[in-house]
Amino acid sequence: MYELTRKGISYFSGKKEYKEAVKNILDTLSDKKVSDSISKIVDFKRGIDMGTANEIVKMGVVQSQIKKVVDSAKGKIEQTELENQLKTILIKSWADLGDVAVDKVKKDIK
Repeated sequence: MYELTRKGISYFSGKKEYKEAVKNILDTLSDKKVSDSISKIVDFKRGIDMGTANEIVKMGVVQSQIKKVVDSAKGKIEQTELENQLKTILIKSWADLGDVAVDKVKKDIK
């Protein structure tokens, strides 16, 4: 998950005020406990598609981080836009890492 999220920030394409928020949430995804939970969601045959990305973004810990960021931004960051950025980053990162990501998820599942 760490490699996936590290790669992910390079796909950021939103407004500059979202970049730090996205980076912080991606850092949360790299946490061992969170990444273990995500590994259980990801089907290594399917990878991270829109459905899987949506599941990840809807996870309690991720939603908690999103709400914290949105609340502290006082109207400058919209929840929907932030969620869409995260989903796009997860999908693009997975596609870019390809077989390396699949092998890592298989290892995490064992």
